[in-house]
Amino acid sequence: MKAVFEEINGDLAVFIVDNIQKIYHLPTAQLPSDIEIGDVFEVEITKDDQLNLLNNLPKERIRREQTARAKREALLKRSQNKKD
Repeated sequence: MKAVFEEINGDLAVFIVDNIQKIYHLPTAQLPSDIEIGDVFEVEITKDDQLNLLNNLPKERIRREQTARAKREALLKRSQNKKD
């Protein structure tokens, strides 16, 4: 299972887990020191419904950024074609 580090809200880090309709929060003190907003992690949900970060997946972050960039470019081209 994968989760994206979305933001810091006070002393809590906000994570959105793929395919789960729930936002998870972790205390910032539990975060790795080299974490950045947008990082993608392999995660597990524990029996007590807590998020456990397993591995940072830098290649997954790059892949997602490239996909999002391509989608934005396609939308921009589509809107420019409508104007012409």
